[in-house]
Amino acid sequence: MFSPDDHILLQIIASKGMSCPSVYVTDELSASKIQLDMLSWEINDDEVLYFKEIVGLREGVYCVQIEDMVSEPFRISMDVYGTLLIQTSNNTNRLRKDTVFFIDGMQYFFDFRIPGGFKDDDWIFGVDNEQYATADNDVVDIYSTEYTQKTMTIGNSLGCPVWFAEKLNLLLCSTYFYVDGIRYARVDSSVPEMNILVEGIRSYVFKQALRSVCCLNPILEERNQMLLRRTGSGNRYVKHDFRTIK
Repeated sequence: MFSPDDHILLQIIASKGMSCPSVYVTDELSASKIQLDMLSWEINDDEVLYFKEIVGLREGVYCVQIEDMVSEPFRISMDVYGTLLIQTSNNTNRLRKDTVFFIDGMQYFFDFRIPGGFKDDDWIFGVDNEQYATADNDVVDIYSTEYTQKTMTIGNSLGCPVWFAEKLNLLLCSTYFYVDGIRYARVDSSVPEMNILVEGIRSYVFKQALRSVCCLNPILEERNQMLLRRTGSGNRYVKHDFRTIK
């Protein structure tokens, strides 16, 4: 599920010399096809990236078709109540070989919207401190820093597929992990915890422990927030020249 304002970043990494694949967005309700004008960027001497940000789709159900391969259906809806928008990126292209985050010097964030939220009864308050006791047995803080740990619940009353947790575990390995515009990081080496709703039904609810990140570089955080909201005129690659095929 996505909002019409979300940016669905599609990337295809191909060998140099291969032609650009045909990519379509199919409207499952009207059976019409939208051909995407893919952009290209040379990664290195052997690989080329074909990419496109899909934005501005009307409410409905769609699939992405790349040559003969068809994706799972996804819904575009203005009603995103009860969902979380996860946006992730890395600070370099060297950390992964299956995704490109910097294209011609421009950083991109991936959007992933999931059903879920943060329950108030899943908050944990903690402190990192060091103390000493005086001769009169008074306790004095040498230093003290508070933190709040939250548990993100993934899945609603109907649950969600297991691959949601697999994708979340991958996204949490990113340098920048934002939930609804707030930066978080996983707690220690925690991974999504599976909860089975009904035995025999492949639908689950997952829980993931997170702590908010207090960025030490306000300039970097301001730049990231601009990229998250897609403000400014720095992204020259965004186009809205879809061609509808009956």
